[in-house]
Amino acid sequence: MISAVIAVLVAALVYALCIAVGLPSIVGIVAAVLVLLGGIPTGAYGRRGV
Repeated sequence: MISAVIAVLVAALVYALCIAVGLPSIVGIVAAVLVLLGGIPTGAYGRRGV
């Protein structure tokens, strides 16, 4: 549960950073989604969701 909260916070930070640099909004959204997909443990085979 804590890792999901941290992933959401990091995704928001990545989005804000992309907007601050001057990238288009869609790039920030895609980057945030990729961070969420990589940061939240899925429980799939081979991954350890502690």
